[in-house]
Amino acid sequence: MNDRQLVSLRLTRPAEAIDAADADDEAGPTDADELAAVRVDRARMELRHGRPIALLDDDGDRADGRWLLAAAVETLSTSRLLALDRLRHRGVPLQLLLTAERLAAMGRTDAATPQALRVASNVTVDQLQALAAVTPDGGERTLLNAAEPADTAMRAALALCKLARLTPALLVAQLPTARRAALDAAQVLQLSATDVARALPPRTVALRRISAARVPIAAHEDCTLVLFREVDGDAEHVAIIVGRPATGQPVPVRLHSACLTGDLLGSLRCDCGDQLRLAIERLAEAGGVLLYLAQEGRGTGLANKLRAYHLQDGGLDTLEADRHLGFRDDERDFQAAAGMLQALGIERIRLLTNNPHKIEALRGAGIDVVDRVPLVAPVNSHNARYVQTKQDRAGHLRAGDERA
Repeated sequence: MNDRQLVSLRLTRPAEAIDAADADDEAGPTDADELAAVRVDRARMELRHGRPIALLDDDGDRADGRWLLAAAVETLSTSRLLALDRLRHRGVPLQLLLTAERLAAMGRTDAATPQALRVASNVTVDQLQALAAVTPDGGERTLLNAAEPADTAMRAALALCKLARLTPALLVAQLPTARRAALDAAQVLQLSATDVARALPPRTVALRRISAARVPIAAHEDCTLVLFREVDGDAEHVAIIVGRPATGQPVPVRLHSACLTGDLLGSLRCDCGDQLRLAIERLAEAGGVLLYLAQEGRGTGLANKLRAYHLQDGGLDTLEADRHLGFRDDERDFQAAAGMLQALGIERIRLLTNNPHKIEALRGAGIDVVDRVPLVAPVNSHNARYVQTKQDRAGHLRAGDERA
């Protein structure tokens, strides 16, 4: 396999290798899923840049074809708020769309699903960002009024926010079909809820193998780095091949989600850096592969990870902090990891992990995980609660627990 090959992972069958040169010669994506992925990627970037998007609620149960105008609270500015107000139809209220996790953290214990809460007409960006936990202040909750369960388009908007690594909270307004011309005039990107559904797991994950080079490291001088880039996004993942893994036998593999603070700075408040170094030492003994995945903060992104750290300093544990921000306990998926292994010709592995969800995810994607190898890092006074929370509440295995 050369560096210009395209690798597509479908959960229903093995990865397909397509020559990138041939792929580039095609007129463009014609498959409905590929077109949807293009629109979703553009919508993700619009939200990151603070621009609104419009989502068509094309659920089969709906016939009115309403549009949802949505802007991410995290990147909202005063000028964008005014523009959003001009775009909405007269009499259509603005609503703050929040996840069930964020609502529960605000004391709305009856909210089992995402909800849209009507906001006061004079609400400010600062107030919205406080209510959405973008800023530390909890916000004045009297600004919120009647709530309604999130519909299909609203759920799609929240999913896009997470894909953009933004705090999952949006300012939204329901628009009638007649406002389509206004959206066109304002050059608001438009897509459907079905587009977003096609881009979410279980989905096709396309990876392009970009480059590779030999990089001697302290643990092993015979080491090769192979970089993969997601085609429908900007995430880059690295496969680190340590030594010469024995062919014909299960390959030792570590899935490691990026942790800037732990891996680079040696942060003591998590065990990520210690696990990374311990994994490389283990792989150096007989050869193996470490997949370094661009999934900072359990998939929430670095900005939200630092917000979670601030909340932990106030007394919350690592899972409570993520929920306070509106996230689930773990926002990662490991389909890209499975695609990288398949692209490297690795189908049977011994997984270095304490996380049973990684085992389940890889097996579901067609990787034969024949064994689990515990990876226990030292515990210190700064990360003891973090490690204990992962074991007690996130299901992470201990050294003596049953192997896979």
